[in-house]
Amino acid sequence: MLKHKHKHSPSPETGHLDAQLLALRPRVLWQAIRREHFGFGFLALYLIFLYLKPWEAHPWLAVIPLERLAILGVIVGFVLSAEYKVPRSSLNWMITLFFLQCIVSSALAYKPAYAFSEIDVIAEYFVIYFLVTGIVNSERRLFLFFLVYLLANFKMSEFGFFSWLRRGFHFASYGITGAGWYRNSGELGMEMAMFFDFVLCLTIVLRKYWSKWTRWLMYFVAFTAACCVIASSSRGAVLALAASMLFLVILRESKIKALAGTAALFLAGYLLIPDRFLLRFDTTGHDITSDTRLDYWAKCRLMMHQHPFFGVGYYNWIPYYRDHYFRPDIYWRVEMAHNTFLQLGAELGYVGLAIFMAMTITSFLINLRSAKLAKGSGLEFLYSLALGLNVAGVSMVVGSAFLTAYWLPTYWIQFALTVCLRNVVRRRMDELAAARLPEEPRTRGQRIPVRAYG
Repeated sequence: MLKHKHKHSPSPETGHLDAQLLALRPRVLWQAIRREHFGFGFLALYLIFLYLKPWEAHPWLAVIPLERLAILGVIVGFVLSAEYKVPRSSLNWMITLFFLQCIVSSALAYKPAYAFSEIDVIAEYFVIYFLVTGIVNSERRLFLFFLVYLLANFKMSEFGFFSWLRRGFHFASYGITGAGWYRNSGELGMEMAMFFDFVLCLTIVLRKYWSKWTRWLMYFVAFTAACCVIASSSRGAVLALAASMLFLVILRESKIKALAGTAALFLAGYLLIPDRFLLRFDTTGHDITSDTRLDYWAKCRLMMHQHPFFGVGYYNWIPYYRDHYFRPDIYWRVEMAHNTFLQLGAELGYVGLAIFMAMTITSFLINLRSAKLAKGSGLEFLYSLALGLNVAGVSMVVGSAFLTAYWLPTYWIQFALTVCLRNVVRRRMDELAAARLPEEPRTRGQRIPVRAYG
């Protein structure tokens, strides 16, 4: 039996949350999903396909274009439903400018055909960003969408955890693999650091609603995510998780308690890290991996200097580096530059890099504002999500300094969730402000100022 009741328990039709949903009871969650419009259902399916790509594990599914069909279902649902509307946001304009920069850069690229062969990647993210922000426009939808996101990540974290368990928690240079975009251990490590951050923030705020078994399940989910960060053998992922935990300490009011918890987490992580992985930190800057990446980064800066406006071309890092700078005496193949910001600047120029950095910083600022408003109004889930977005955002940015991530869904889902959260917080604040206003006579056409919060 639940010991706590949510402050706001409206009827399901309002799109708000109640204690039954916050308790994560499967039957209640399933009933809530069934009440949603089919466009939302297709969006949830698309998110699962985007992260897990089940046809890679089950090739017989590849005969059906599941991801494309899901996108089509989302678009049809968006068009047919009067409830769905893209909210206004400064991020909308920035993402549109970034997409246009990618198109112009492709046309002016070192190898345009190479660029346009991959333009559908950024085009898909561009479309999905607006579909997500338009459809996920109520507190309940945001809650359900976020749970689907967590479920997709948990599928990867439990697979990675049990893979590491089967090899006896030993070190492997190849780390562990996920699915789809996260088959590389470095990308998976960064995603799992963000996943851990989200689960931790959700647990901090909402655990009072959960039964004992639900709490232990969520603790296990967080544990699998942390283990995946270690098992990935990615130094960048470990640094990303450490940075996000220190950032969480800064944000928390009870800093001593938060610092103690973080210290305990660091100690547990240190004890779990295999000795051979710890040795990799001692050789940082002196091994072949470091030498290769330092050369990549130097060439990125040179490309930006030589092509400041549109770069060498969208997706043209590998062909340009291979034809101009490749040295087989340093390394036997050409890889991504292993730095999101430097490779993005090399491919899209200083202009593209500036737009991308502006989007990232704006996302942080929006989430800080959303966290402040949600916490002050007792909107607990919305506060936990805003907190999680910024803590996970630190993992994302720090991890991006050691891998190329703007091709991944990571940034684009992060931006979409930021705008969805901001939109929902504003709606809830309007409703709460209207509920607090006294009933007073009004002249015809007079509006009630419900946005006193700014």
